[in-house]
Formats: sequence, structure tokens, C-alpha cells
Amino acid sequence: MKLRFPRLPAKLQRNKDSIATVTVLYLAWKNLTTKKLRTFLTIFGIIIGIGAIFFLLSFGLGLQHIVTEEVIGNQSIKSIDITSPNSKILALNQETFDRIGKLPHVDRMGRSFSYPGSLSYSGSETDTIVYGVDPVYQELSNLTVIKGRQIASEDSRVAYLNTALLQSLGIENVESVLDQQIRLLVPLAAGAEPIAEDLTVIGIIDTGSGGEIFVPNHLFESAGQTSYKQFKLIADDTNNITDLRKQIESLGFLTTSPVDTIDQINQIFRFFNIILVSFGAIGMIVAVLGMFNTLTISLLERTREIGLMIALGGRQFDMKRLFIIEAVMLSVAGAVIGMILATINGEVINIIMNRLARSRGVLETFDLFATPYWLVMGILAFMVMVGLAVAFFPARRAQRINPIDALRRE
Repeated sequence: MKLRFPRLPAKLQRNKDSIATVTVLYLAWKNLTTKKLRTFLTIFGIIIGIGAIFFLLSFGLGLQHIVTEEVIGNQSIKSIDITSPNSKILALNQETFDRIGKLPHVDRMGRSFSYPGSLSYSGSETDTIVYGVDPVYQELSNLTVIKGRQIASEDSRVAYLNTALLQSLGIENVESVLDQQIRLLVPLAAGAEPIAEDLTVIGIIDTGSGGEIFVPNHLFESAGQTSYKQFKLIADDTNNITDLRKQIESLGFLTTSPVDTIDQINQIFRFFNIILVSFGAIGMIVAVLGMFNTLTISLLERTREIGLMIALGGRQFDMKRLFIIEAVMLSVAGAVIGMILATINGEVINIIMNRLARSRGVLETFDLFATPYWLVMGILAFMVMVGLAVAFFPARRAQRINPIDALRRE
């Protein structure tokens, strides 16, 4: 006689499979929304911790950007300045210029003279630094002209001055100097005739506190000067700067690049950001402990519920997933809200500080806070990992609950 067992309904047959992810998400959501106060306090703790970290990191990155822009200015990251450690042995002359210009990865290259001189205008005289530049050098230097223009290739006896030089002459209205004649005297080294020229002022620039005047380099070349003070070149790609500098330095010359300054600034702010994050981490530790406490209490309150779910066919792995999803929901929700509030606070502070700066005469706007995309994604990824770590022990205990012992509890 063959025994026949009744066929189980389809729903009961599916009990051997795991609970659908949508169902687990719904159960996790219902559990968090049922205990509203507890969930709010837990998320609020995460908001404070993540908000503080995000706010301080954004502040540190914003300061780093401001300092970098202020130090580097308009210089190109791909530029390299070349000087000679001993001009008597290694001269920066036309032969050297052509040799370096033929190196691989050199895009453009300019040259300049630099000598002390004196300038006379309207009965006043002052000492200054005179730069003889070619069009490529002044283009690579990114000099900011506030009035007039720079030197063009067809210009002969022209010059442009910086505001500090005009102040030393007692001139307040910079426009009054444009198209006026000035007398320039530059005593050169032995073997070269001194430069004594009447030049027309074609522009005014703002380059700092020292007096500076820029003239066409052919004035120095016509006087018999053959050794340049500096070369400036642009590499075809930032990744080739290191190799290009090594090739130039192997010839005996010195090189500098804005990349060096950026590396030093990044190194300083790396430690500064670590200090800022350590302050915000205090609130984050409290938030993590609060989230762990919430999950642990939830586990103790729902022991019979979990036992019943297992008895009805839920797998122990499903109970583990339930607590992991709850932890991730708490951490991600707190992180998103915390970052949004930190960004809003940063924007408010930016507006206040810019208005205060404008009231003190600063016209350029600035951002004290920077929020790059990698910071947002990094914070979210970090909080997901925190949620997984916090949920490990409660989820493990939920997975090991014996349904018989759980249902026996009152």
C-alpha cells in the first residue's frame, strides 16, 4: 500500500526559501516607524556626528582650496621655472633655450631678463626691478592687467608697471600714467651697454608689494646681454612634469613648479583635516553607541516575534538580514540628513563672511566650504560600513534564536 501525503499549499512550499527582500525591507521600515521616538533619537545622534564630520571636513577642504589659489595664483599647474645655480658656468643663453625646448613633453617655452634699475617720471625717481620678457613668457606668467594691455610682439619701446611702483612715485590715479613717457635706466654687467630709454606706458598690473616694470626683452639683447635670468615652460601634461624636471636638472639647472607648493599645502592640510575629523569623531562615537543600543533593545523586545517568524518558515538568515537592513537604514538616513544640514550651514556662513568681507573692501567672493562629490560618496560608503559593523552582533544573535525558547517566553 502506497502512502500519499497531502500536497502543501504554494505559500507553505515557499517557506523553505528566504523571505523576499521587499518584505524584509517593509518589516524593517515598520519596526523603525513603530518606535518613532527611539528611531528619531538614534537618527538625531547620527545627524550630529556625521554633520559635524562633514561640516569640519568641508571647512578644511575649503580653506585648503583658498590657500592653494592664493599661493599659486594664476600660475599653471603644468608650468616649470628654470634657473641656473651658477650663471658663470651654466648660462641660460640661446643655446640652452634651444636645447631644453627640444626635450620631449615641452609644449611652450619663454624667457626673461631681470636686473635692478631706476625709473624717472614727472620729476620723481624710484628704484625698481626691470624684467625683459618675450610674449610667451608673459603669457605663461599670467600677469593680471588692470588697465591697458601687455607687450605685443610688434612693440618696441613700451613698458607696463605694477601698482606698487606707481605708489612709490606718489601716483594715486593709475590711469593718468597710461600713454605717458617714462625714463628707464638699467646698468648692466661689464661688457654690455647700460639701458637708457624713454618708454611709453601701455599698461598697469598688480603683482605684489615690490616695484616692477616689464619691457620687451629685445632692449636687453640690443644692449649685448646674452644670459637670461629665467626660463619658463609648459609641459604637455601634468603627468610628465616629474620626468621633464629630472631631464632638465640632469643638465645642471634648477627647477621649481607649483606642484611642489601644492604638495606642501596638501601635506599640511592632511594633518589639519585629521585633527578636524577627530573632533567630529567624538559625536560619531556617541551616535554609534546609540545605534547599537537601539538595535540591541529592539532584539530583546522582538525575541518572541523572531521566534514566531522562524516557526512559520522564515530562515535564520532572514532574521540577520532584517537587523542589517534596519542598521543601514538608520545610518544612511542620518548621514544624508546630516550632510544636507551641514551644507546649508556652510552656505549660510559663506554668505555672512562674504558680506562681511565686502563691507571691508574685499570684492572677490570666496567659499570657506568645499563639498566635492567624493566626500559625499565617501561619507555614505563609510556609514554603510558603520551600519554593517554595528548590526553584526545583534544580527548574529537574532540569527541564533531558538524558536522554541523564544515562543516559551512570556
